[in-house]
This record gives sequence, structure tokens and C-alpha cells, in this order.
Amino acid sequence: MPVIDAHVHVGSWLHPDFLGRACDLAETLATLTAAGIDGAALMPSDRCENEALLEGMKRQVAGGFAGPLWFFPWIRPGDDLAFVRAQRADVTGLKLHPSLARVRVSDETYRPILELAEELGLVVLVHCGRWTEIAGFAHAGGDTPPNATGAAREVEERGLTNVWFEFSGLREYWVVEHNVARLGAGRYLLGSDFPLAHPLMYVGAVRGMALSEEDRRRILGENAQALFGRPLVA
Repeated sequence: MPVIDAHVHVGSWLHPDFLGRACDLAETLATLTAAGIDGAALMPSDRCENEALLEGMKRQVAGGFAGPLWFFPWIRPGDDLAFVRAQRADVTGLKLHPSLARVRVSDETYRPILELAEELGLVVLVHCGRWTEIAGFAHAGGDTPPNATGAAREVEERGLTNVWFEFSGLREYWVVEHNVARLGAGRYLLGSDFPLAHPLMYVGAVRGMALSEEDRRRILGENAQALFGRPLVA
């Protein structure tokens, strides 16, 4: 059974809340391996050092790193999208952070990014926290029970078929149980937000949830593998 972490950052953080937290690529991969993680979706920190991360990932793959890796550049409103087009073969998805950008993901400034993602068939990972007006994909749709359950309810009521959730940052594991009962396990992915949290926290939570073994396998890795497709190659 593969275990895939769908939300991993590499680099040092600028945001003051994270106290300069930093973890380079080698340390990140070593931590994931030690935690029993077989593969991961990697994205930079809020420094948005996309090119450097992609180059490092290619070196790791060429050097024999065994697990599948998927690259998600961090894209902000107004960024030049030429990099994404040029590296299309190596890009699985785009990381968006409306909270730090102080722009709702539904704002017109995100339109070129979302249209490019649709054109190229990219996954879009949208940060969301406690500001529900700019919520999205990551952190279960909001890292409090009302936000996370509200996001799942919205997906169900609107019949959305192209929305998935990873639940890093959500402390209440039972909310995931509740939402899986509503939407099915096929909508949930394991994610840690490493190095801001440790992957073992979330692997342990999934293993402790009241789920069938089939649902547990899907959340721990099978869903991510199916959604992300072909991993990075050297």
C-alpha cells in the first residue's frame, strides 16, 4: 500500500508565524522516508523558489531517490506563467495561497492561473484556513470543524465532482470520519504541510480513524496516486 503525502513544503519560511522554520530538500526527503512515506507532492515555501526546487527534485530523482515525487510550483496573482508552460512536463499542479496573497481565489486576478490549470490539466491545491471567504482545497477546506464540514457540505450540495481535500492542520480527526461518511473516502488525501507539521501526525490519525481498511488505503495514498498521475522523471 503506497503512503503519499499530498502537501509538503521545501525551503525556509518568511511568514513571521513560522519563526524562520526551514528544511532543505535532502532533510525533507529523509524525514518522509523515516516516517514511512513512499512519495510526496512537493512545493516551495512562501519564498516561492520554484525553479530551485524543481532542479533539486530532478537531481534527487537522477540520483536514485526511489519514491514518486510530484512538483507543485507556488503561483501568486500576477506571476509570470511562462515558467509553468515551459516546465509543463514536470508540473503536476499549482499551489495557490489566497490568504497570504490577501486575494480571494474567486477574484479575477486568479483567472489566468486557473484557466492555465484547466488548459494544461493541472491539479490546483488551494490553501484554506479560518478565512472561509477565501477557502479552498488544503487543510480539509478549513482547519476548524465548522469550516471543514461546511466545505464538504458545499461540495455535496453543489454536486462538485472535481474537488478533493487533504486535511493537514485539522486537529479533529473525527471531522474527517464525518466527512468521509458524507462524500466518500475517494475525496480525501493524506497531507502534512511538512515542515510545519510532521507526517507521522497525520498517518497516525488516519490509522486511528474509524474507517474500513479499503478507505484507509485510499486516503493514505491510492487517491493521490490516481489524482496526480505520472510522477517526476529525471
